[in-house]
Amino acid sequence: MAPLTSAQRQRYARQIRLDGFGAAGQEALTDAHVLVIGAGGLGAPVLTYLAAAGVGRLSIVDPDVVELSNLHRQFIHSETGVGRRKVDSARDRLAELNSSIEIVTHPVLLTVDNALDLVGGADVVVDGSDNFATRYLANDACEILGVPLVWGTILGFDGQVAVFDARRGATLRDLYPVVPAPGSVPDCATAGVIGALCGSIGAAMAMETIKLLAGIGTPLHDAVSIYDSLTATWETVPVGRNPRRPAVADLHSHLGDYGEGAGEQGTAACPTSTDETPTVTWAQFPGGVDLIDIREPAEVSAGMVPGAEHLPMDELLEHPEAIAGRSVALYCRSGVRSARACAALRARGFDVSSVSGGYLAYLSRL
Repeated sequence: MAPLTSAQRQRYARQIRLDGFGAAGQEALTDAHVLVIGAGGLGAPVLTYLAAAGVGRLSIVDPDVVELSNLHRQFIHSETGVGRRKVDSARDRLAELNSSIEIVTHPVLLTVDNALDLVGGADVVVDGSDNFATRYLANDACEILGVPLVWGTILGFDGQVAVFDARRGATLRDLYPVVPAPGSVPDCATAGVIGALCGSIGAAMAMETIKLLAGIGTPLHDAVSIYDSLTATWETVPVGRNPRRPAVADLHSHLGDYGEGAGEQGTAACPTSTDETPTVTWAQFPGGVDLIDIREPAEVSAGMVPGAEHLPMDELLEHPEAIAGRSVALYCRSGVRSARACAALRARGFDVSSVSGGYLAYLSRL
C-alpha cells in the first residue's frame, strides 16, 4: 500500500483527522477497487461519495442511457447528458470531481457470462440495480468469489440496506429465499420514487462500503436496516444464515433466477416460460412477430428498438384490441412491466410474449 502524497493528504484532510480513520484508512480507500452495479438512483450517490472519498478505482456497470425522467433523482447526470450512456455521463462527472482516481466503464448488463470476471477484480461490490434477476446474480457471484456485497433497494417511500458476505454470514438468499416472479413486484417506473430517498439509501450504502474498506465501525453483516422516510426512522432487523441452504457454487445452477438480468445468454439462460409469461431473448427473437415498446413516452424519448411500435402499457391494457389477431412481443426497460402486461393479456386470449431483459438487454448488444 503506497503512502499518501501531499496532494492526497490535503484533499482528504477532513477524513484523515477522524479518530479511528487516519492516514491508514485513507490509504486503504486509495488502494481499493469497488465495482458499482448501476449508475442510477442509488448508483448516483454511491459513486459520487466513493469518488469524493478517494476510492482509487471505481468500475461502473450499466447498459442504460440517460432519460429526462431520471434527473429528479440521478444527480450524477444532467440535461445535456440525456440520450448518452449512463456510464459515460457518470465517468465524466466523477472525473470532474476527482481526477486522481481511475474510473472504468462497462456499458453492459451483468450476465452469467461476465459476472465472475467483473466481480473477481473488486474488493467490494455495491449493488444499486433495480431488478431481482441482477440482484441475485450479483449476490451469487459474490458468494462464489468471496467478495463482500453492499446491497440496497428502494420502493415508494421506503428503503433497505445490508452487507452480504457469505464468508461470515447471511446473503440475499437468506434474507429473501424465494426469488419474486417477474412482474410480481412493481419497479420505480410503475410505483414511483422520491429522489431524496435515493440519496438517503445511497449515502448509507456508500458509508457501509467505506467501513468495509477502511476497517472501521460495525458493517451491517447479518442484518438489514430498513428506512421509513415518512417517519424518518430506521429499524435494523437481524438476518441469520440458513444452515440448510446449500452454498452457491455455480451460476449455471441458478439460471432460472437470472432471467431478467441474464440478457443475451441464449436459451439456457432464459427464465422458465409459463403459460402466463412466455419469454424470448433478443437473440432468439422470432420472425413474424410484431415488437411493441410499452414504456412511457418520457422513456422512449431517449431511444427505442428500431422497427418497434410504441404503445404505452396502460394504453395497451385499456385497449388490447390494438393487437387483436397479431402475434406480438412486448418489451419495457428491464422486463418487469412487460412480464406483467404479458400475463394480463394472455389471460384475455391474446398471443403475447415478453422480451427478457427489455431495452437494457438490447443496449448491451450494441
